[in-house]
Amino acid sequence: MKEVVYRFSTDTKWIEELAISLGGFMQGNFTTVPADVFTGTHYTLKISENISAVMTDVTYHQDILFKVRNKENDFALIFFNLTEGKLIHIMDDVSRSVGRWNYNLAIVDSELDIDFLIKSGSKSYGISILIKKEILREYLSKAGILTEILNKVFDQKQNTVLHYTQMSSNSWHIINEFRKNTAGSLSFDLLLSALVYNLLADCLDDIMKKEITISKVLRSDITMIFISQFNLVKKQEGLFPGITALAAEANMSETKYKQLYKKITGQTPNAFFLNNKLELARDLLASGQYTIRELAEKLSFTNTSHLSGQFKACFGMSPKEYVASL
Repeated sequence: MKEVVYRFSTDTKWIEELAISLGGFMQGNFTTVPADVFTGTHYTLKISENISAVMTDVTYHQDILFKVRNKENDFALIFFNLTEGKLIHIMDDVSRSVGRWNYNLAIVDSELDIDFLIKSGSKSYGISILIKKEILREYLSKAGILTEILNKVFDQKQNTVLHYTQMSSNSWHIINEFRKNTAGSLSFDLLLSALVYNLLADCLDDIMKKEITISKVLRSDITMIFISQFNLVKKQEGLFPGITALAAEANMSETKYKQLYKKITGQTPNAFFLNNKLELARDLLASGQYTIRELAEKLSFTNTSHLSGQFKACFGMSPKEYVASL
């Protein structure tokens, strides 16, 4: 397995370092590497003095462990990731899948180390935005976030910028429309710039709708939240374990646990647990192996009415209507 250590920055000098580490070189905005590493398009564009972007549309032909070790901490990384295959985020030996069908949007502070493993055969498509924190602050200020809150959000002693979630349906749609364009075409840079600003607007609009959680996040805290999520998924057929038990497993106070869980995932532990349970219910209904009554019992819902009500609230249709639509 190839291991590559590199850095990000809002300038584009880092991309040459990455290309060399992969045994390749830069040709204008394109990263060219040996065909046994990956094939496809890897395109970098400096959009402004404070924003740059990377469009990746490649197929990997060997396992590569990327280790991002940034030298600057004045910017944030926003990853829109539609990878199909195995892309694994690793932190302190704890792994989690990211990509098209998992967590496909991440906002990460440049002060945090990032390790991710991409497996051979994976088709990686993504838009990575690197933006100075001062510009994010300016955008949020114009959007109506109070100065007092922004001072805390961008105070490195009080807060770490970190969020893993699912991108909005609008972001998904505009990225898929953008994929129809050919990198290097006459209008491509203009279209990529427009895409980046649209994605930023959509992302910030989503942030505006949620409660902003202010807290400093240690690497060990992130690891424990990831472990907690993994354990909740394993328990999704049962009842919600309760915050007291979950916080104890994570070696945190209940207040800290709930705060960090929502900051990192954008959801409360209970909402995460229920959403995963309902997604499992949908998959099992589609398999045709269970009746709605059997499924309610298997997944520890109070009764079929409870399952039906939660299912409709989540997916906009009842289990019966969903089965009929298959």
